[in-house]
Amino acid sequence: MSGHLYRTREDLRIFAEETSKRFFQLLLSLSFLFLVVRVFEYSYISNIHTLPANSLRLAASGIFYDIIFLLKICSYSVIPFFLISYYKSKIAEIIFISISALLLLSNLLLIFYYSKSLVPLGADLFGYSVEEIIRTFQASGGFNLLMVLAVLVLIVLVVLAFRFSRKIPLQNKLVYLLSAVLISSFFVYDNFTPNTKEYETDLEFYTVVNKLQFFSGRAIPYLLKEEDEVISGDYFIDSDVDQQNTFTYVNKNFPFLRIDSSQNVLGNFFQTTDELPNFVFIITESLGRSYSGEGAIDGSFTPFLDSLAGQSLYWKNFLSTSGRTFAVFSSLFGSLPFAEKGFLELGEKMPPHFSLISLLKQLGYSTAFYHGGDVHFDNMDTFFKRQQVDFVLGDKNFGSGYKKMPAKADQFSWGYGDKDLFKRSLEIIGQQRKSPRVDIYMTLSMHDPFLIEGQEYYRNKVHTQLQTMDLSLQQKQKYEKYIDIFATVMYTDDAFKYFFEEYKKRNDFKNTIFIITGDHRMPEIPIKTKLDRFHVPFLIYSPMLKRTETFSSVSTHFDVLPSLISFLRENYKIETPKYVTWLGSGLDTVKNFRNIHSAPLMRNKNELLDYLNQIYFLTDEEVFEVFDNLIIRKIKDDVVQSRLQNYFSEYKLKNKIMLTTKTLLPDSVLYFTPRAGRQEGINKK
Repeated sequence: MSGHLYRTREDLRIFAEETSKRFFQLLLSLSFLFLVVRVFEYSYISNIHTLPANSLRLAASGIFYDIIFLLKICSYSVIPFFLISYYKSKIAEIIFISISALLLLSNLLLIFYYSKSLVPLGADLFGYSVEEIIRTFQASGGFNLLMVLAVLVLIVLVVLAFRFSRKIPLQNKLVYLLSAVLISSFFVYDNFTPNTKEYETDLEFYTVVNKLQFFSGRAIPYLLKEEDEVISGDYFIDSDVDQQNTFTYVNKNFPFLRIDSSQNVLGNFFQTTDELPNFVFIITESLGRSYSGEGAIDGSFTPFLDSLAGQSLYWKNFLSTSGRTFAVFSSLFGSLPFAEKGFLELGEKMPPHFSLISLLKQLGYSTAFYHGGDVHFDNMDTFFKRQQVDFVLGDKNFGSGYKKMPAKADQFSWGYGDKDLFKRSLEIIGQQRKSPRVDIYMTLSMHDPFLIEGQEYYRNKVHTQLQTMDLSLQQKQKYEKYIDIFATVMYTDDAFKYFFEEYKKRNDFKNTIFIITGDHRMPEIPIKTKLDRFHVPFLIYSPMLKRTETFSSVSTHFDVLPSLISFLRENYKIETPKYVTWLGSGLDTVKNFRNIHSAPLMRNKNELLDYLNQIYFLTDEEVFEVFDNLIIRKIKDDVVQSRLQNYFSEYKLKNKIMLTTKTLLPDSVLYFTPRAGRQEGINKK
């Protein structure tokens, strides 16, 4: 009856009944297709990953949330559907089916993305350039056969389901009931959506939540520039002393500016020499504590690093400041705030700042950064350019005689493997005899798609390692799902062994300090707790060490710079800045478990949801108590939660001021030069 005016009430009644019936026939068909996609998701993910023991129940509850999500979407489409149907019903159906197909395909592709890293895609998508997104997609294998087949099958199902949707019998009473449910869903939607607070781990929550719902829930507020929270109060402005870290701030126009109060906690561990020490930093892609080091929850697959840790200063309860690589350089070398999407994402607009690299360079150090991949990814090259690093090695200038890591079907490779990276860097260092020097490495091999030279050899090494572990048959089967990942971990461990064997042959080895850590814990192996994603090894190894030690106290990447600067100041009589903007207070060298630090932690670009303060961890507006080995337990304490939220808001407010003013330091402080004499005073305002 569409396509003409309805002149009588009877005509309108018939139109309403027919249109309502058709709308719900289409909705029921779409619901069936959502169910098919949910079943596929569970079958596919459970086949390639180890899901929680209650995963089947979680997935079943996810069906309920899928329906609520679908009803919410369709509640927005009712009026447009009726209006268009009034003109021509066929057009309304085509639009409904087209949008449905787009939603289903989007959800399916988001499931494939999730399958790679066990982290759903959210607003972090907008923290990367188009080129970086394409490179990441290519590295994961691009459109593989299974993905193409799944898309084709879904298209066929969409065609069949909607073609036969008219055969769904719907009586008027049922249409009325469905109408009531649809209308109700619009108003109660927020009360029937999965909430991370209801689940013990992120993996449980991710098993339940619809991936399209997750993406839209994070992406839409970001695109609309909605604030995560209204930041009110003047916490740090009312007091010059930061109660959480006992920092003394000196200028309200520069909210991070404070007096450096870091202590020389490393000095007594070292034999000081007459010449400045060389520094070697090895930042290891995806090196997490859950599979490295004594007591690793998944068992350790880094035997060489474990042995090296026994000859080092080793922190077993150490935290990265982010769940991705983007923040490691700014945190480790500058103890810098995150800005909006990570400090490096500011690119050429990074405000001038102190860093360990720039200060060492002023002391006469030669500086170099070595990476086997694209050094422009995450603006790494821009950051090191700002530090005036002398030499940067990447895949574009790696040199001949080396072969990139194996690629998947699309022939894309991230770059050169860790063994080749170390070998090439040692060749370059051998040609440059200038000392002192600081060499910085960012490894690459422990990254999706986890393909390395000698893959089968390292798979066998993993199997050998598994035989030393007390595992049931079921547990061994779980490890088999991640055999290539663990093989890559053991490959990188071998690369470390090669590097140190070769470096020991150098004359300057005896005067070199090696610092090794992970940029974050890899998400591809199921994350056990909400804090586990940040748990990484950290060790300082050197022939200059007078004794070794293992520390159970907690520290973060933010704390490395303050301790190294105070070490140089006290042991080598180097004048260092009095006024700094560091977020960290220094490494804690207490043997027993404790945490004296406060730190914001950024999961992904655009996702600042976590805050650590002493023995408490605030995440997704929940509070957990932190124990040794970074085990956490949820607690209910409104006083503690309020305090942590205030501290977190304080950081966000300072960060926002920094972004608005585009400055961190006044010029009088910025132009400080080591050994250049007393700094200019700062007038308190």
